[in-house]
Amino acid sequence: MTPRRPIDDAAVEPFMRAALGSVSIAGGPEPLQLEVLDKLARHVFELDIDVTTLTPLDPAGAAEAIVDEPTRLRLVQMMVVLELLSHPVSPAATTRVHEYANALQVDEPMVHTARKLADGHMALMYADIMRNSYYTAEARHEVLHGHFWQVLRSKLAYSSIVGDHRIADKWRSLGDHPEGTLGRATFEFYRAHNFALPGEDRGIGEIGARHDFVHILADYPPNPEGEIDTFAFIAASMDDPKGFTQLVMTLGLFQNASIHHVAGKKVAKARADTLADPGASDRFADALHRGTACTEDILGGIDHFALAAEQLDHLRLRFTILPKSDASSPGALDH
Repeated sequence: MTPRRPIDDAAVEPFMRAALGSVSIAGGPEPLQLEVLDKLARHVFELDIDVTTLTPLDPAGAAEAIVDEPTRLRLVQMMVVLELLSHPVSPAATTRVHEYANALQVDEPMVHTARKLADGHMALMYADIMRNSYYTAEARHEVLHGHFWQVLRSKLAYSSIVGDHRIADKWRSLGDHPEGTLGRATFEFYRAHNFALPGEDRGIGEIGARHDFVHILADYPPNPEGEIDTFAFIAASMDDPKGFTQLVMTLGLFQNASIHHVAGKKVAKARADTLADPGASDRFADALHRGTACTEDILGGIDHFALAAEQLDHLRLRFTILPKSDASSPGALDH
């Protein structure tokens, strides 16, 4: 998996106009949708504009103006994000996004997933997400490459059936690294937030735990907003669309209240309307910007344990992980 390249300057204006067009349905765009579009323009594209002054671009116009396939995909994904900001998700909104996806010839599975959500088919929506999930693909890959028992042991520990000291000891050893390293910070992250380590009773599975390294590298806390920002960073930095699927799931947990359980367990901190909190849309757009600027897929493209002894500052420079625009916002180890 490779990091995404930035959108060409010539495509920026039609990108924004088409995104606006996707939410310009009966009743007009919702305030939060306009706010997120405004922050996207400012943080990702460095445009100082009033998005409400733009002329929406219809599906045919978007297809004519944007010919680059990766840019088309990112546009459709942004349209899905915008429709998932609201709840309930409107069938009219999903129909509109379908029209753009068809005109742009983009086959993004989450377009269909959002439609299932709008139609009230929650079980089908969740099945779609799991089928297209990065974690599902990685679990399949691990099993096919001889790691079936390790995946199973990790799952059994998460399910409180039986812990696995070998897995737990591996993760516990991260605390042996010096202060300021990726390994030590990750260990402190688990202890600071009273999380069980992978392999310990109720500890997150090892594949799912990979995103905690992103929490550390990008410096986002494990609260609702921090989870959205972490997966916005992941979605923006990964060329694999499965990274975007994880953002859709996270929006279901913390924005549109469509998901309450993951892997059979209730998510206690799940809540709605997180991005309506003061400053949250700014930080969300900044996470997209930082993910786009990142030169490495830091979820699935690196060996985190091989880099555990490296200083965080050095890794952030190596991978072009920009400082957060809001330096006062909570970090990974903050409560």
